[in-house]
Amino acid sequence: MNNHQSLLFDIDVNELERIQAALGATTEQVRGAYVRALKRTSVTMKSRSLKLMRDGMDAKSFKAVRRRMQAYQSAFGVDRNDGRMDELKLWYGLNDVAVSKLKGRMTRIGTKRNPAGASFTSSKLGRQDYTDGFVAKINKRKSIFSRKGERRFPVRESKMNVSDELHVQLEDEIFDELPEVFIVHFSTDLKGRVKASDVIGQRQRSWNSYR
Repeated sequence: MNNHQSLLFDIDVNELERIQAALGATTEQVRGAYVRALKRTSVTMKSRSLKLMRDGMDAKSFKAVRRRMQAYQSAFGVDRNDGRMDELKLWYGLNDVAVSKLKGRMTRIGTKRNPAGASFTSSKLGRQDYTDGFVAKINKRKSIFSRKGERRFPVRESKMNVSDELHVQLEDEIFDELPEVFIVHFSTDLKGRVKASDVIGQRQRSWNSYR
């Protein structure tokens, strides 16, 4: 069964306007800083999310979870007096993960002559028994497989459920931090834009004085 989790964080419009007023920024500068801050926040939180997911699943590598994480600007937006601006949405694929992508121990249940399945034990996800499974190395990939029919082939690779604890961690650690990270990126970028504009203005006034 497919399982996913989406997080859409709220942006405090009043906080954006407070920062704009404090810096004396223009509407154009605010829009530019907003878009840049969304992109930077996306990169920051995607990196944090990947690490959290890799550790939470006890995955062997980032590659195992990278496709399970998407960050994109949604079609919905934040209403301001000067128009609507995009929001950032994070999407997590938390469906079952293939055993070969996880750290853990694969064990045969029963004996070679009288097999009774196989089990996989992960320090983060616990133990899962597969009564029709067997440990094998197929196409250079060691995992637990089960046959789709009575014949030797085809086979399917067994999977592990993602723990509920990871769901909670993503909400608590990522969702709670995201607005603050965005505001930091927004403030930093907007300060830079205002400063750059002031420098350009000073140069123009200096040039005009020599005419």
